[in-house]
Amino acid sequence: MIWCLEFGILLVVAVVLRRILRMGDKSVAPAAAPRNRKSVSSPLYRPIASEIEAHITILGVLLNDAIEERNSGRFTLALRILNLFGSEWSRLTELVASLQNLSLKYLPMVESSISPRNLNARSFQSQRMNEFFRRHGVLDQFVFRSKLRFQLHLRLLRRATAVLGEDFEQAKQGFDRDTSLFAWTLTQLDLHFHDLDLLAKETLLGFSAELACLPDTALEEIATEISALTRNSVCASVATPSHH
Repeated sequence: MIWCLEFGILLVVAVVLRRILRMGDKSVAPAAAPRNRKSVSSPLYRPIASEIEAHITILGVLLNDAIEERNSGRFTLALRILNLFGSEWSRLTELVASLQNLSLKYLPMVESSISPRNLNARSFQSQRMNEFFRRHGVLDQFVFRSKLRFQLHLRLLRRATAVLGEDFEQAKQGFDRDTSLFAWTLTQLDLHFHDLDLLAKETLLGFSAELACLPDTALEEIATEISALTRNSVCASVATPSHH
């Protein structure tokens, strides 16, 4: 019981200090941005953003097609489309995780103040992601250094992407021929897809913010790695199986 009391005292002190220092107060004027801050239209941002958005689009089309085929009673065709959906999911999650790792790798080289980001647990639709961010998303509220908060945010995104992947693998078990579970599986995949889309876009926003704070020497190195990422994850057009 003593450790509970001590934790409660620390929590109260942290909240009081945060309010005293006006941390998170939107009325506080932000620090002036450095003149060499890069635009989100950076040539380093556009290729990876386009690649991720293309994968997201393909996933959305495949999921909608699978739902349509299932509703039309063409279970076998819907199952084939879901197998394509699973392959595309793997490619996207690998690309998003690689970008998260890249952002963490170059974060120590950030020269100017970087605005920390926050995610609301209610933005997520799957139960696991909602609970995950409720449990872990408050930790950075007690960290005052912007770069460290940004790092915690990136690590949280990386862990959330992995957890969502685990949930997806469990949902895939409903891909089999048990038609009673098929509707439930599609519902779960729809929730997972929404959350993966959110994680991917939040990762892109974080990467864009980081690019704006990096020196030119780091950008030259990142350009090579971005080129390798997009080359290894070229988004090929997916042909939906024809109706029979």
